[in-house]
Amino acid sequence: MNKQYALPLTAVLGGAAAWVLRLLQNNTGFETDTGLPIPGNPAELALAVLLIGLGAALAAGCLLLPKEEDPGPALPRDFDTANTGLLTVPMCGVFLMALSGLADLAEGLRLLPAGLISSRHAIYGILLDGGLGYSPKGQLLMGGLTLLSSVGLFLVLAGCRRREGGEAVHPLPAVVTLAPVGALVVRLVLTYRIDSVNPSLTMYYVELLGLVFMTLGFYRLSSFAFQTGRTRCFAFYTGAAVVLNLAALADGSAYLSSVLLSVGGGVTLLGFLLLRIARDIEAEQDDGTIVGPMG
Repeated sequence: MNKQYALPLTAVLGGAAAWVLRLLQNNTGFETDTGLPIPGNPAELALAVLLIGLGAALAAGCLLLPKEEDPGPALPRDFDTANTGLLTVPMCGVFLMALSGLADLAEGLRLLPAGLISSRHAIYGILLDGGLGYSPKGQLLMGGLTLLSSVGLFLVLAGCRRREGGEAVHPLPAVVTLAPVGALVVRLVLTYRIDSVNPSLTMYYVELLGLVFMTLGFYRLSSFAFQTGRTRCFAFYTGAAVVLNLAALADGSAYLSSVLLSVGGGVTLLGFLLLRIARDIEAEQDDGTIVGPMG
């Protein structure tokens, strides 16, 4: 395996370990009656240490990726591939994001039954009963923006597919990748409005950080549309988003749309990172093929 794949592999394996520790923390680190965190819980401390360690490991992994200067790689030109299997990864993520948008619209219109999916923290049920969840208008807005974002990302990915003869077709400006950034900022604001009522930061910091890094990941992805992107920065934010979103899955959610977006957004970013790494490795191999015999 090429060393450049070390970072995405670290993110996935580290995220799985974070999920286990977060699940253990949820089962042992909160009082049964009040739901308040138990000070000094081993799983909580282990999770904090793991996240710090993974942050350092991801930062080190970024150094294995190429260092770029302006003008940087272009999207989708420097993300294209003839490997349909590799292209399937971000496609699956975009599909889940589209389902998240549809779920938001359905939840906003009250078409989905209540309690379809629930949080492990009982306080969120109390908040929902008190009318402190997403408002119908807010969910309709988030659903529309997420659905629009997924359509734009799908069209960008269509331009990443290299046709026979080695030519790729880029039918749409990749500037549409700014749409997910706007959609995630709206969701981040509305989610923080709900979470900030919770007196315990321990209950929601993983979910909130996951949204923050996913927003930064898509922002860094959009910068490739203007050839100002940096693979190292994009890889770090993507890796952090994958780790935190996997850990946040252990919390559950009061909304199906949030779970789908957490998974879909992380898979989409990871897929784009794999495309970028594969394209760079391919370019290095082509250069070696040309230069090697001359040397």
